[in-house]
Amino acid sequence: MNKINVNLNDFSYTVSVGNNLLNKENLNKLIGKEVLIVIDSSLSTKYEELLTEILLPECIRLEVLKIKASEQNKNQKTLNKIYDKLIEANFSRETVLVGLGGGIICDMTGFAAATYQRGINFLLFPTTLLAQVDASVGGKTAINHPEGKNMIGAFHQPCEVIADIDFLASLQQKELSAGLSEVIKHSLIHDYQFFQYLENNIESILIQHKDITIESVARSIEIKSEIVSKDEKDIGIRRILNFGHTFGHALEVYGNFEKYSHGEAVSLGMLMALNLSNRELELPSEFIDRVKSVLRLSKNIIEPKEDIDALELFKLMANDKKKTGNSLNFILLDRLGSAKVVNGIDDQNIIKAIDSF
Repeated sequence: MNKINVNLNDFSYTVSVGNNLLNKENLNKLIGKEVLIVIDSSLSTKYEELLTEILLPECIRLEVLKIKASEQNKNQKTLNKIYDKLIEANFSRETVLVGLGGGIICDMTGFAAATYQRGINFLLFPTTLLAQVDASVGGKTAINHPEGKNMIGAFHQPCEVIADIDFLASLQQKELSAGLSEVIKHSLIHDYQFFQYLENNIESILIQHKDITIESVARSIEIKSEIVSKDEKDIGIRRILNFGHTFGHALEVYGNFEKYSHGEAVSLGMLMALNLSNRELELPSEFIDRVKSVLRLSKNIIEPKEDIDALELFKLMANDKKKTGNSLNFILLDRLGSAKVVNGIDDQNIIKAIDSF
């Protein structure tokens, strides 16, 4: 088992990566606590049954709430279901929320924990590759608004994250591919050697080779935790984690959260950002071809599913929460493994980067 420290002074915690981690030894932060488990209703009941079997004799109180996790339901109405359960059952400030599911469950459980009685602890069992390497680490919690993704939220760090790759066995290939888009992103912004490793091993992760999967998940989380530890509140270096996301989040809204999954949108968003990097920072075209090749091997899309109105997508990007004043911030690469924040880019260059598809 790999243990990765997210160093944030009083809010530090560990992320455990491995297999066979769903056991009493790894649940000691829940012993003697009031616990509400928030579960994705589409998840196999065997995980709920196993958690319940372990925790029921050990907790002061244990209850379960199932919610349907989708981008359309990642809103105030669904969040209120968590609040309703907590309030109606009179859960105290000593309660620990447990999120068992993908990124949406991680985000919503964290936001509920951040705001219930002004803040309670939460622990995450991310069950998708995307959630393990992204949503579960870093303390960003949020819900969507009709006009934008993750527009309402708070920074609130979990007390622990347990990333068990056994959860990945039930995933469809497209869900693994979605997670791999974030793994590739981490390599592009911070670690060229890791990118080279992925060029040679990405297909082994798709077939879930245990050792390679654990190593890749752990290295991806290490990169994110290293960046988050330097900039918890996303005002400095942490912004490089948004590589591809300014374009990608707009694509999700453009497709009404139905046309493109998060992983697909990020893949296309990264390619748009690479095209913009080529225009603004003279990133060599052969680097873009190598990234396309890795994305193709990971079974991610490298072309839109339909013609995109570049001007309309650009207008949606104007609502991006990462902008400074009226200026959009873009994360661009000057080489593979090296990212920087760039703003003040001419609108026409941004539109051309979209139109390049």
